Amino acid sequence: MKTAERLKNICGLIDAGLDSKRASQALALIGFENMDATELDEFKLWNEYTPKAKELPYSTEQRNLHILWECLDKTPYGMNCEFAIPLRQAIAKKLFKKCGDGFVANENCKFNFGNNIEVGKNVSWNSGCYIDAKGGVKFGDHAMLTENVTIFTHTHSEHDHMERTYKSVEICDYAKVYTAATILPGVKVGKGGIVATGAIVTHDVDEFTLVAGIPAKPLRKRNFDGEDLEEMNQFMMGNREFQIFD
Repeated sequence: MKTAERLKNICGLIDAGLDSKRASQALALIGFENMDATELDEFKLWNEYTPKAKELPYSTEQRNLHILWECLDKTPYGMNCEFAIPLRQAIAKKLFKKCGDGFVANENCKFNFGNNIEVGKNVSWNSGCYIDAKGGVKFGDHAMLTENVTIFTHTHSEHDHMERTYKSVEICDYAKVYTAATILPGVKVGKGGIVATGAIVTHDVDEFTLVAGIPAKPLRKRNFDGEDLEEMNQFMMGNREFQIFD
C-alpha cells in the first residue's frame, strides 16, 4: 500500500469517529495488527489515574486518538514526514480543545490531556517536547517549540504530595521556545518573545523580549525591524511544507 493511500484510510477512520473498532483498524494500518477493539476498550492511560481525570475525562474516541498518537512514534511510519505530520494534524484536530491549520509536530512529542490544549495556526513542535496540559496550555499563531521543550502547568506541595496547584500556560503569537527550555506553571510568553536554550522560565516573558538563564531573566529585545509579523517567516520546515502561507 502506498503512503498516500494508507494515510487516506486512517484519516477516513478518524473522520468517521475513532471508536475502538475503527481504532483497531487504524492501528493495524501502522503495524499493530493484534490490537483488537475489546483490548482497546480495556485501556487506561496514565492521565486517567490523575486527579484531573475527573474534570477532564477522555471519551472513548479521545482515548483512542491519544493511543494512535503515541503508537505512531513506535513505528517506522512515525519517521516519514509525508505520513506522520498530516496524521498528527488529523489526530490533533479531533483530540485537542482547538487546533488551527498548519500544525506541525515532529516525533516523540507527548502530552497528558490533549483535550486541554489549544493550538492556533501554523504552530510547530519539534522532537521530544512534553506538554503537561493539566492546567491548560494555549499556543498562539506561529508559536514554536524547538527540541525537548517541557511545559508544566501543575505543581505539588512539598508538605503533602497529593496537594496540587494548577496554572495555565500561554505561548503567544510568534513566540519561540528554544531547545531544552522549561516553562513553569502560570507563565505567559508574550507575542514574539524568545526563550533561550536551557532556560527555566518562572515569570511572564514580555512581548518581543529574549530571556535566558536559570531562572530566566530578560537580556534584550528581539532582533526584528519589520512592521508585519509575517516577515518573521516562523515556519518549521525550510520551504514551509505542511503549513499555511500566502
